[in-house]
Amino acid sequence: MVAMVIDTFGVRLTSSAADMRGQIRPNNFFWLDVFGGDELARTELLRELGLESADISWALRFGQAGRLTIGREKLRAVTWIADPAGNIHEVHVFCSAHCILTLWHGDAAALDEIRQQFGERIDGLDHSRYAAAGILLQLLIGTIDYEMQDLDAALDELRARLDKGPTTDFVHVGNRLQKLQSVMASFNRYSNAVRSAIVGIEAVPGMDELGAAELNEYAEQVEDVEQQIYERRRWLSDIMHDNATAIAQRQGEQINRLTLVSVIFLPVTALSGFFGMNFNWMISHINSRNAFIVCGILLPVISVIISIAYFRHRGFIQFGVRSRSTAPRLPAFDYLRWPLRQPAAAAKNTAVSDTAPAKPPLDVKTLNEASV
Repeated sequence: MVAMVIDTFGVRLTSSAADMRGQIRPNNFFWLDVFGGDELARTELLRELGLESADISWALRFGQAGRLTIGREKLRAVTWIADPAGNIHEVHVFCSAHCILTLWHGDAAALDEIRQQFGERIDGLDHSRYAAAGILLQLLIGTIDYEMQDLDAALDELRARLDKGPTTDFVHVGNRLQKLQSVMASFNRYSNAVRSAIVGIEAVPGMDELGAAELNEYAEQVEDVEQQIYERRRWLSDIMHDNATAIAQRQGEQINRLTLVSVIFLPVTALSGFFGMNFNWMISHINSRNAFIVCGILLPVISVIISIAYFRHRGFIQFGVRSRSTAPRLPAFDYLRWPLRQPAAAAKNTAVSDTAPAKPPLDVKTLNEASV
């Protein structure tokens, strides 16, 4: 199985140029989707369609930059499609007076739905090949939603993983960002090429009103996809920035803790250095047990306690669990003024006597004020 022929009669498989020759109806516009086969088999199919040597060479050369060319009674496009698994495939689209040709490598089932939809829309487009090409290009670019869904799922998973705690493993995130930047650059160039090709498209020979409208709609969809890719790239960059900020904040807190501990025990270090000096007079006068208890135990402990008390007073050390701050209540609700709710009899008397002065509204006090 090498290709499929799609026309008003349905979708049919073809394996060779001779097989395709027997399936094509005369004067019937069709779409030939080539997804398999080697270069020789593909070349035979393209020659059977009557393509020129330059067009055959262009169609068989993969790895090209995205572009769209309209003119000389034909349309050529190098674009991309995505399969349900989220894999991106390069696809070449060629439109002539009697057919549309697509060449790509991948699973044929990835475009089953598109073949069915195009077969339902191709009826009546025999005399508007550019409209048929515009419709097919719109269906093909719609498959990029598979990649968007896969990318959104990956971003959600990454965000959920980083919400549990920052990580220093940027290999996966960096690879994803590099891939997204590469796709963004390629699609940006393709979007510029599409916009350039659409300028003054109504003046192209053989272009009708329907074809111009479909190709303009395709250009708008390309811009929408470009914007979606840009938004995902920005989201991923924001996630990496937030993760880097959280890591820097955590490292800063750890450094502050280490600095605080070293400052607390700094007096002990000074005392150790002072009493560690080997002077004979000092050695002979502090060799008793009381001197060891005072200078070796009590003095370091007291210095540590004094340091902790000082830092506790300055607010650098806090003991206990912090109480969660509650959101302040809006002060407007403490001073709402509501009209007096009168009973039925009083309301009737008020209706009879229009000249009676109205009672002033009551101040509604808060629960705290009422309890006082």
